[in-house]
Formats: sequence, C-alpha cells, structure tokens
Amino acid sequence: MNTARQTPRRERDLKYFSDVTLSSLAGCYIHLKPGIGEDEFVSQILTPVAVNDDPSIDEPIEIVMSCASDDDRAKGPDWVSRTPYGPVIVGSAYCLRAIRAMKAGDVELAWSLMADARYWAGVAVSSKGIDGARERTIASVKREPGLRGAAGRDKAYEPVREFASKMAKKKRPPQKGWQSRSHAVRTIKDVTLWFAKRKGVPLSEDHAGVTIDKWLKKMPEAAALFPEKKNSKKKGAGTTHTQQGT
Repeated sequence: MNTARQTPRRERDLKYFSDVTLSSLAGCYIHLKPGIGEDEFVSQILTPVAVNDDPSIDEPIEIVMSCASDDDRAKGPDWVSRTPYGPVIVGSAYCLRAIRAMKAGDVELAWSLMADARYWAGVAVSSKGIDGARERTIASVKREPGLRGAAGRDKAYEPVREFASKMAKKKRPPQKGWQSRSHAVRTIKDVTLWFAKRKGVPLSEDHAGVTIDKWLKKMPEAAALFPEKKNSKKKGAGTTHTQQGT
C-alpha cells in the first residue's frame, strides 16, 4: 500500500513520517533477512537501538557500533561500515530520536532528526554501505550548511502559516475589508498563537506580530486583501513630499 499517495501532503506531520520511516526500515530489514517479520525487526533492531543509542553520537559508524550485537561489534568498524544492516540501524536511531524530541515538544529538533532518519532510510532502501553515504552527507553539509535545519524549521511552521492565512481571509471585515496588513495581524495574532501552542510549534509572543506580518505579506492574495500604504500627495506645483509617520 502506497501511504504517501493516499495521505494528502498537508497532513504529513511528524507522526506520519515516523510511521512511514519505521515501516520502510522494517521492510528493508525483512528483505535482507528473508523469513523474518516485523516482530524480529522490533526485537533485533528497534529494541537494542532504543536501549543502547546515545543521542550525543552523530557519527554513523559509532551509532552502529553502539547498537550492534556483540558478535557484529567484534568484526570491527571496517565490517560495520560495509554491512547493509548499518543504514537500517542508523535510520532507526535517528527516527527514535525524532519521536522522543516530538514527544518532548521540541518540534524543530524533531524535524531535523527526522530529516536524517529519512536520509538513512533511503540509504537502506538503496542498499548502500555507510562509508559512501557518509561521504555524500558530509559533502552536502559543506556545500549547504544549515540547509536541513532551515528546511525542518520551515516545515514545522507550515501548518501555523497556513492557519494564519486562513484567518486573514476568514476574519476580514465584510464591508470595508482590512485597513492595512498590520490591522489583520493585530486581529489574528492571539488566535494564531493559540493554534501554534496547540500544535506544539514554538511561536514567540513578543515576535509573533512580525512573523505573522511576513507570512501575510507572502500570501498570493496579499495585494487584494491588504491595501498598500499611500504616499502623501503633492498639494501644488513645486511643493515637496512630507514624511509621514507609519
């Protein structure tokens, strides 16, 4: 069953991606060890990872070494770096870290960890070893530092941004409309803060107005919804513009 095709993109939250990622990793492990089922994936991969994984470790080989069985660790780092089970372990570790961060309310960290989990699940699906995948990851990070964190933050705020846009249209005064974009921001700020808190998305009350204003400015309907500020008009030939307070 192709869950991605059946679930609308707007509904694909952290819970969705954690379920899909673990299902993908389980499928990879079962493919690598014919004859086993999801119960074995839980007992042989997820449980040891949940017990032994150290969240402070980001080196893939070290993650595998810390979570692998005694027999596998005895084969050494070189063997670990080539085993097809390694990406399954690393992907599982990052996915479980993301789930813990999500439950703790740290949405930004959860999305960042989920990005890593999704990457290593992809590595597992393609049956690549850790060494080649690790080099590719490092190269990507060097080229675009902070990209994963920025993408995670943007994704986390997406439902709140969409809610603010919806409120800007729903609460628009029916007769004269919004006096300005700032008028709309003041009107929807409290309900947007409430929605963000409900979704577990960190939105500072002190800076919410500025953030919401930026969101509304980028709405496709912004020009129609919010009147632009008018410059002071000339009162006669030869007169100059006066500065007006905003």
